[in-house]
Amino acid sequence: MIKHISSSGLFISYGMLLIIILLTNKENLKITKDILISFFRMSVQLFFAGFALLYIFKIDNILLTTCVLVVMIFFASRIVIDRSKVSFKNITLYLFVSILISTSFILLFMLFGVIKLKSFDARYVIPLAGMVIGNSMNSMAINIERFFSKSKDNKEVIEELLCLGANRYEALSFIRMDAFKASLLPSLSSASGMGIVFLPGMMTGQILSGINPLESVSYQIAIVIAIATSVTISNYLILRFIEKSVLNNKEQLII
Repeated sequence: MIKHISSSGLFISYGMLLIIILLTNKENLKITKDILISFFRMSVQLFFAGFALLYIFKIDNILLTTCVLVVMIFFASRIVIDRSKVSFKNITLYLFVSILISTSFILLFMLFGVIKLKSFDARYVIPLAGMVIGNSMNSMAINIERFFSKSKDNKEVIEELLCLGANRYEALSFIRMDAFKASLLPSLSSASGMGIVFLPGMMTGQILSGINPLESVSYQIAIVIAIATSVTISNYLILRFIEKSVLNNKEQLII
């Protein structure tokens, strides 16, 4: 039986933010306001999500669940743009489509191939989608930031390769490889440390709720592989979308 956190216990946990504020102020980072706003937003959004999920799980309607997933993917696309600080024509659409394709594939495979559900159960779909989309979002922010920054730094090299006869795929290959590798490293590092350095969130939650640790291991392994696969697919797709758009008809970079 899980031990619930009381309202007073939750309030006390906010006291840990003082450590963050004290250390950042000591280094004169001047981000106290950002810290307070970020954690306030997190709290409001999570409580709202909790109440919304009670309603969504109770109804368990496939159309409503699908709408929730579309909204999640849309906001993930916007967050990637905000984090990477990249402004480019159709980038939001490219991100949305990349995450949508990878998430849909992984969810269907996990739900009906791995977990073997009989229906599109919201109680499984939304938490799994959240983990997949969240990790894809973080990696894609690294990916496109690296791609655009390195493309700008190597603009002359890319255009020289094009002049020498390379096609756009070949001219951008060293940029694409570097960005793709950077986007995958966090997932690989995380997977390497699981079980020895730390227990991941899903496994910890299941153990705290009373599930046999060995059963939670099976879930966690499947989820980690699913996340890594989704991250790989979504980052591959966004790179292919972008590299077809960063050069104009005269084979010149337009970023």
